[in-house]
Amino acid sequence: MIDEILKELKNRKKTIEEILEMKHWKKLEELVAEILQLHGFSTKLNVRIKHNGWHEIDVLAIKRNVVVVVDCKRWSGGRYKLSQLKREAEKQLERVEAVKSTLLNSSGTEFIPMLVTLREEGIAEWKGVFIVPIWKLNTFILEFGL
Repeated sequence: MIDEILKELKNRKKTIEEILEMKHWKKLEELVAEILQLHGFSTKLNVRIKHNGWHEIDVLAIKRNVVVVVDCKRWSGGRYKLSQLKREAEKQLERVEAVKSTLLNSSGTEFIPMLVTLREEGIAEWKGVFIVPIWKLNTFILEFGL
């Protein structure tokens, strides 16, 4: 997936956002998983967990004692996006609790809730949930020391 996007970036002279907009929305999830794998994480896509109802995790990434719980958002423009992001961040905290409830030995494990967006949304964090545009994901992982 990364090679395909790099080739398109070079050939079409488009941004990563423009390329991903032309692709099926699942490609964003696949790209996020691949980037995390390049950083040594094992990943699973579309994990369903039952805990106080059903929760779907777009990307679950695990490396040693770090679990990254990712929900991907590929929204187009809109005037209520900030409030939507805040609501989605709160839902992501519920998903993290569902993941914690399924892990037998989670003591000492760091859980990182994250929303990965197609575009930069003007907010980088809400209530402990990181909001990272796809083009900044690699830098975020490096700077966070994951």
